[in-house]
Amino acid sequence: MSGGQVWPQLGNSGYEVVDQQLAVRFNQRLTAYTATTTLTARATSTLSRFDLDLLGPKVTDVRVNGVRTAWKTTVDGELVITPARPVRNRFVVRVDVLNDLPDAVEGGRPPFGLLRHDGWVQTINQPAGARRILAVSDHPAQKAPATISITAPTALNSIANGKLLRTLKGTTYTTRVFREQRKLATELLQIGVGPFTVLHRKGPHALDLRYAVPTAQLADIEPQLKSFDTSVRFLERRLGRFPGTEAGSFVTPLGGELETQGLTLMTASAMTKDGFEQNGTDAVVLHEVAHEWFGNSVSPKRWSDLWLNEGHASFYEDVYAEGRYGAEQEAVMRDAYEKLGDKLLANGPIAAPDPKTFTGDRADYRPYTDAAYAGGALTLYALQQKVGASTFNAIERAWVHRYDNSVASTADFIRTASDVAGTDLGPFLRSWLYAEHLPPMPGHPDWKPLTS
Repeated sequence: MSGGQVWPQLGNSGYEVVDQQLAVRFNQRLTAYTATTTLTARATSTLSRFDLDLLGPKVTDVRVNGVRTAWKTTVDGELVITPARPVRNRFVVRVDVLNDLPDAVEGGRPPFGLLRHDGWVQTINQPAGARRILAVSDHPAQKAPATISITAPTALNSIANGKLLRTLKGTTYTTRVFREQRKLATELLQIGVGPFTVLHRKGPHALDLRYAVPTAQLADIEPQLKSFDTSVRFLERRLGRFPGTEAGSFVTPLGGELETQGLTLMTASAMTKDGFEQNGTDAVVLHEVAHEWFGNSVSPKRWSDLWLNEGHASFYEDVYAEGRYGAEQEAVMRDAYEKLGDKLLANGPIAAPDPKTFTGDRADYRPYTDAAYAGGALTLYALQQKVGASTFNAIERAWVHRYDNSVASTADFIRTASDVAGTDLGPFLRSWLYAEHLPPMPGHPDWKPLTS
């Protein structure tokens, strides 16, 4: 396993993660934490040494199958583990770490991983932030079910992906344990602490809709939460049943809209009535909920496959906006095609981003570019134009069904589209996904892309 050319240091070969147990314990001021990772894995060959991803936290103990073992860390974020005996078949590795948690707003903290400010903690991991929290195999292709335990001051609430299994409440600290039974990629991990109230509602077919909302803003934000139910129903009509067991949101002052699995991260100011109306937040909610199908359930096999996540979410956001605001998708697509054109490909083709073009601070954001979002949406629109709406919709349903709770690649999408359409769509889709210039848009010979 490797991240490919985009993130070659992420993910690890020689084993497959089967289950994740992740425990985080904060101090009273939320300025530091200790964490324990316990991974159950299956070796694909005899391993005298193997790696996990870790960048920043200090390691205090490593054990393999219960036996303390040798380890070392590297400057590029690898924890190299040498067990006392080579591991074969199934094994368990446990890593204990500790770390400081500076204020995210005041500086001194990377823009990924755990972020703390004003009595709140939230998680932003895309693309490589989980390794800044605790030891993991930090690649979507290594996703696995997860048990997440959060120990935090009793005066505050806590939340994570999955269903709440139990609460152990003490005078000073309270531990809550959550279980995400579906496979969870580490980029989609959410660990949240703060002064919030958790609301539960029921969505379609009794889907659990769970919302963690700042208690002080509860009255202002609660009316807008129905947008999650609306988004689920809108997408189910096009894609089939919601792929997870819960949906909803963790609403925080820092925010940073993000599709953390089953618990979309949203910004509190954008979820108030004024913020909702001024920012068109309901379309943003739709975008993030679409990721429950595209990115969360069907996860990218390589980071270069990101367009399958962001292109789909952007495409359905445009479909929703057309019905909600009258912003015709055709006009949105033409605008992107003609005004952005080849500028979308500044960081490389849609499905082959070039990591060398991500310099300075932007290197940490690769491969998140306009090519993945607008370029991916344009590719899907072109496919719809070529095969027709009915066949396109059948391709989409087949895609999310065939690779539900799994990982898939660009090649897998091309294969699925070709199977459903009954014709080889490889040359057509590759002309969009791997080209240095945007090809002609089917059905719109008058559209002329801006060329580089």
